[in-house]
Amino acid sequence: MMNKSKIYFPDYIFYNGNVHTVDAEDNIYEAAAVSGNKIAAVGSNDEIMAMKTDKTVLIDLNGRSLIPGINDAHNHAWETGLMLEGIVLFGIDSMKMLQEKIIERINEVPEGTWIQGGSWIESQFEENRAPNRYDLDAASPHNAVVLERIFGACSVNSKALELAGINKDTLDPPKGHIEKDENGEPTGVLHGNAVLLVRKVMPGPFGSDDFGAGEGEPSIPVLEKSISLAINEYNKYGITSITEPGVSSGVCKAYHDLLKKNELRCRINLMPNWHGFTLQQNEKELDQLLNDYDFSSGYGNDWIRYSSLKMAIDGGLTSMTALKSWNYKGEDSLREFPLRLDITKLDEYIKSAHDSGWDIGIHVMGDVAIDKAVDAIYKAVKANPRKHQHSIIHAYYPSEETLKKMSEVGIMVAAQASFIYVEADGYDSLLPRDKQTSFTPLKTYKDNGIVVSLTTDMPCSNLNPFINMYAAVTRKGSRGYSLGDEEKINKTEALRMMTYNGAVLNGEENFKGSIEADKLADLVIIDRNLSQVPDEEIKNIKVDFTMLDGKIIYQR
Repeated sequence: MMNKSKIYFPDYIFYNGNVHTVDAEDNIYEAAAVSGNKIAAVGSNDEIMAMKTDKTVLIDLNGRSLIPGINDAHNHAWETGLMLEGIVLFGIDSMKMLQEKIIERINEVPEGTWIQGGSWIESQFEENRAPNRYDLDAASPHNAVVLERIFGACSVNSKALELAGINKDTLDPPKGHIEKDENGEPTGVLHGNAVLLVRKVMPGPFGSDDFGAGEGEPSIPVLEKSISLAINEYNKYGITSITEPGVSSGVCKAYHDLLKKNELRCRINLMPNWHGFTLQQNEKELDQLLNDYDFSSGYGNDWIRYSSLKMAIDGGLTSMTALKSWNYKGEDSLREFPLRLDITKLDEYIKSAHDSGWDIGIHVMGDVAIDKAVDAIYKAVKANPRKHQHSIIHAYYPSEETLKKMSEVGIMVAAQASFIYVEADGYDSLLPRDKQTSFTPLKTYKDNGIVVSLTTDMPCSNLNPFINMYAAVTRKGSRGYSLGDEEKINKTEALRMMTYNGAVLNGEENFKGSIEADKLADLVIIDRNLSQVPDEEIKNIKVDFTMLDGKIIYQR
């Protein structure tokens, strides 16, 4: 039966295909109609074609799938834009290939330019290690090189070390580590706040002691340029909505300025940074933010909305800074490292936000961090019940008790199966097998009735949402290493997590996230019939067409 609005004169009709509505029953229709910026109807070819006028644009899907716009509900767009202006390291699988990429970049820029790039992890290289100063020196003896890891570290060459004044006598900064060889010489790999030693002498927008969090962040014009560059790339992958976590007032202004200039080609949810997110912070100033804002979660419109406050407890799994109760392979004790906030005040932080009308989205990797965050949210909700969109981010290892609490009070998850694709090939040397098979347990969350939004966390993983889907469905890394079958989900479930659930995460499911009458016309045509795509081929799906707000913004 046709799902139809009161609008009868469509501007566009998509027909002769597979319209994956992601409605409550996951219905698939042959055709859909769009009028203005809304979906007018979905139904059979005959039903929808009966609505056409002489002004209706007809788009033959020719058996392809029409899906809702991708909602990447955890995505650092402005940082992605900056990375896209440098060297993008996804797909670089050896030091030789990395060196070739650096040389190629040197030949493109003026003499003496700093060579910047990002998004590498040790396991992507056949050498299975971080690039060191000598690897980078071989390609760039004269230009400083800084390459950011996906999280928690960077690799720099000798020129960058020299300009930063880092040598064998340089002490580790607070919450940081300068990796050194057996002779005490820096290897060029910097961890945590040691990265700031180089950032302080770098030119350009990354050249600050705490970029993206106050003084020294990029100017508004640079932010606008970076955001636009990232979003234009996202549109090519069918992304029509993102949530930008941990934003400063400057980043918020950049988004609003783009909207005023009619240059914002994506719907945005903003998460202002709060306790534990920035590398350096003033606790009193952060507490004052709750009083300074004259609005709370949900404020905004269809284009820009404020969702949650971004918090963080621990670091990363492969950077060995996840707060957990178990040991890495080959270790007989837990590692000690500084947490990103005062854990003794966590209950206080979350209660004050909840009572002020703000939702929380909190970065947690290890099981201990997850337990503490969920317990604090649970207590705040039970003490003051209200409609909320609280969520945990990443959330690799929930306990049974934590799953029960999440299910009871409706705590959601922003998860990244794409990390499996990027990182899993290195897990066997790092994680016990049971921690590999239970990593990012999408099926367990789903089976417990917990809403999961499947996100990329760009620039920390690949921006292609279909690589995210591939990893969720196959549980395989880029080199084919499998994390087992226990937590696999199917394509239909993954599509819901990539579209509708992102809207649910931000309380926007009533007007976007599925292809239903009267919802916003944010639509994507992929190059094949999703229902018939073999699991191993999911990562090869291409986007042919992206529509935002009823307007075509990308065609391949």
